Amino acid sequence: MHEMGVVLNIVRTAQEAAKANHVAKIGRLTLQVGELTGVIPKYVHACWPAAIEHTILEGANLVIEEIEGIATCKDCGCDYSVLENMNADQPVCPTCGSKQWKVKTGREVMIKDIGVIDD
Repeated sequence: MHEMGVVLNIVRTAQEAAKANHVAKIGRLTLQVGELTGVIPKYVHACWPAAIEHTILEGANLVIEEIEGIATCKDCGCDYSVLENMNADQPVCPTCGSKQWKVKTGREVMIKDIGVIDD
């Protein structure tokens, strides 16, 4: 399970942002996770309590927004869901049948916002 490494990196990044902005306590963190990353949200939630223990995020609520994997067809320009249009090991454009595509969304793992607790 690589989610613990991902979560520890997110906690480190949030702590650095808090320190740079003179924040003493974080109460909520919203994370965006693309469905093409291989990061599984339920495992991120499972790792969260251990990763934030004894940090300024201890007790913070984790909100995960899942981002759909969207591809753009290089031939016709159609945007479509990667996972809904898989054929064998690759997506196929539902409009023209092309196998030429590029990922538009779905590879993100990023902090969307950090909720600060004011004392």
